[in-house]
Amino acid sequence: MTEAVDRLDSLMRQLVETDQVGRQMEPVAIAAELGKIRQLMIASPTVLPRPGGLKHWRCETCGTISHDAVAPGTCPQCKGRTFFPADILQPNVESGAG
Repeated sequence: MTEAVDRLDSLMRQLVETDQVGRQMEPVAIAAELGKIRQLMIASPTVLPRPGGLKHWRCETCGTISHDAVAPGTCPQCKGRTFFPADILQPNVESGAG
């Protein structure tokens, strides 16, 4: 998670700096870096089990959180099929959707 936050901070500093000096950044490069940051955040191993062995599962497609011992087969919200362990107590990861 630390690497993702560091990369996000760096990207934000670059965006502010380029705005202040009137330089432009390539939108594709920004999108690529945000994609890498997103993957780091989603794959972060900070999973806290709920009492009773339940875990939090975040849908890759819409970000919906499900609670179970194992990832659900489909998302109850969007019917997505890819899930990542999610730590809902971590305030820096508010949404995995994108």
